[in-house]
Amino acid sequence: MILADGDTFPTENDVCIVGAGPVGLALALRLETLGLNVIVLERGSGETSTPDVPADTEFRNGHHALSEAVSRPGIGGTSALWGGRCVELDDLDFQPRAHVPYSGWPISHDEVRPYYKEAYKFLTCRTGALRSESLGLPDSAVVVDAIERWSKHPALGPHYSQRLARSRNVTVVPSATVTSIDLDAQGDQVQSLALKHAGRAAKVSAKVFILAGGGLENARLLLSLQAARPDVAARFSASLGRFYQGHLTGYIAMLKFADPRKARSLSFRTDDEGYSYRQRLQIAPELQADKKLLNTVFWIDALSIADPVHGSGALSLCYLFLAASGLYRRMSKGLAPTARGLGNIDKQQHWRNIRQNARWPVELWQATRDLLKRRTKPHQTLFNPKGRYLLRYHAEQVPNPESRVLLKPQSPGSSQAALSVDYRVVDQDIDSVLTSHDLLDAWLRRNRIGRLEYIHPLAERRQAVMAQAFDGYHQIGLSRMADNPNDGAVDRNCKLHGVANLYVAGSGVFPTGGHANPTLPAVALALRLAEHVAKTLKRSTVS
Repeated sequence: MILADGDTFPTENDVCIVGAGPVGLALALRLETLGLNVIVLERGSGETSTPDVPADTEFRNGHHALSEAVSRPGIGGTSALWGGRCVELDDLDFQPRAHVPYSGWPISHDEVRPYYKEAYKFLTCRTGALRSESLGLPDSAVVVDAIERWSKHPALGPHYSQRLARSRNVTVVPSATVTSIDLDAQGDQVQSLALKHAGRAAKVSAKVFILAGGGLENARLLLSLQAARPDVAARFSASLGRFYQGHLTGYIAMLKFADPRKARSLSFRTDDEGYSYRQRLQIAPELQADKKLLNTVFWIDALSIADPVHGSGALSLCYLFLAASGLYRRMSKGLAPTARGLGNIDKQQHWRNIRQNARWPVELWQATRDLLKRRTKPHQTLFNPKGRYLLRYHAEQVPNPESRVLLKPQSPGSSQAALSVDYRVVDQDIDSVLTSHDLLDAWLRRNRIGRLEYIHPLAERRQAVMAQAFDGYHQIGLSRMADNPNDGAVDRNCKLHGVANLYVAGSGVFPTGGHANPTLPAVALALRLAEHVAKTLKRSTVS
């Protein structure tokens, strides 16, 4: 059920979850099927997520997005902002890598992999095998069958609202902001959570507590607990609030295919059930190790038809017609990327594209068809007859203990401590992105697939990567997992070291992030956690 203001909290709770985002909902619904009573505390006010206004948060540099851009309160949480991309982690992400300090998980990928199928289903994504197209090359320096899948219904609040409302074993409490975690006198376990609900102070008790409010909010609560209980603070890992990671992403090059038709292998496709997916390019694990690289993936994005650098007479004609008729401004959502910004668009170059391309009348029908498809299908790659596309990179960051969050004094009138966020990008992050591009370019040329055309001169590329280094959406590493409390905040089962019944869920427990967007693996890990909690409670009941 979903409580209304003034309703009484249930007193018999097996599990209390903080946060009703993708991870919190996946936990709650799985625990329900395992026969447990669950209460979910959500600081947002109901199903409709609105821009976030959290406790005070200070960002120390321009690499981190503001709170309202990375978090949404309400049932479904940040899924209201999520695009729907689902990507599995790689085996190498779990392994210690000599060139990646602080790398290695205490569990293997095999311990997470069995939960992907259920995670895909929860995220309304295809669960079965997908057909990938091989480029037919013996050269394995670049992996060509890395696949991303896309959710049909990424906003999970509306999708699961009726099921939650009907549930007898899951109680969702909106407008419930947790203010503190109350430990017993010995500090061995959590007795209750203190919260403000609809303006009133309250407490919630349960047998097990799970923080699933996102990396920053989980860290805020745990650091506040550490500060409030100096008598047991020594039990907490020194890694708590450190190793803050995200992903570097952006464009510094275009990919020009020698045969434009090859682009179809890397374009969006739709399976027989209507689900979208796409192949990507990835530097092979062996080459990553040899060149001391971080895990990086690439995909192609169509250039805006307004940018004549695409070189296509057909696309230029489409743009000039739409611009002259006033339709371009009405049809364009302003999201299609350009190589150098729309302020640098040269209409004369569009006319040169038309004059220099005698096949534009033949290609015009396909360009028109693709443009119309993009009006109704969100995942549709605009085919460029000239074979030129922007190349997007999505790159792992190195774990860095100096990339961290700290508590600040609580502001007057605030119910939570403030945070100071020092999210850092280091030379190794930048070097890996640049070298990965060079290796991909060499592979493309060696196999006569195409080449990279860099947007910036060599001397400016490092700064171009740094200027685009901007995250805060993925919130990895702040409560990292390790068997030893000296190395991580939680153990292999996501339990906080030193506290018997407090767990942490979400991408904050990832020791490293790989190239994958974290939503799918975070949900898979949450499903694994649900089974562990259910077994633990069953054992305690029997004993």
